[in-house]
Amino acid sequence: MRRRETAKRLLEIDWLLPVYAPDLERKVERGRTTTATALEALPRSRAFAEITDPDDDRPLLVLRECTQCKGSDAALLSRKLDNELTVLMTRWFRCVKLPTDVLEQDHPFRKLFEDEHPPHLFLCDKFGRNVIALDGNQSQTLLWKQMRKVLEERYKKDADRALKEIRKLLNYYDLLDIRRDDYLSRLDDVLLKYGPKSSKVRSLQRKIDKLDKDRAEADARKDKLFDLGLIPTPPLEPVVDAK
Repeated sequence: MRRRETAKRLLEIDWLLPVYAPDLERKVERGRTTTATALEALPRSRAFAEITDPDDDRPLLVLRECTQCKGSDAALLSRKLDNELTVLMTRWFRCVKLPTDVLEQDHPFRKLFEDEHPPHLFLCDKFGRNVIALDGNQSQTLLWKQMRKVLEERYKKDADRALKEIRKLLNYYDLLDIRRDDYLSRLDDVLLKYGPKSSKVRSLQRKIDKLDKDRAEADARKDKLFDLGLIPTPPLEPVVDAK
């Protein structure tokens, strides 16, 4: 089934593309004051702080691009299978996409990928704990299993139950979009043929207004379904200096 515009918008991944922009450091060179920045890998904790937001407590889904998949989401999405559930589940993650050069030793976010064989994507909490690494070639079944594991730990409500209802709602949005497009097309024809004072115009406008009311109710239901009740991220353990 081909999705209509409203459903398509809900089936877009909200990728964040962080760029580290350090303050310019002033230095004196041969009697002149200049500005310069040194590119270097940030400490791991600082790197996570740069790609997160204090007001966003969602777990992280971090994907690094490679030369083969640059410009696509191939490491996350299947080329052959339906990706709707995957995309819908990403709504409960803070999704971060990093460029191909992130594995260079002096890239600010290099230490997000410290393993000998860096994952193509990983799930974790906002502080970088409880990492679930995936190589980008994982099966959709494995990906869903790991995403569900995180959702069960971090949200109060059942994600699968919500997903079932959300997919029904996507079908309903498709129906609303189809009907509205049809009514608007018919309205243009009726206006041209009978003029704005025609009873046919008023009848179609009432139908359009009813659809808009139905859409507002659907939007409220959508917001309620997507609210699974985020569980606050446990704070970092304080670092105790050895004596």
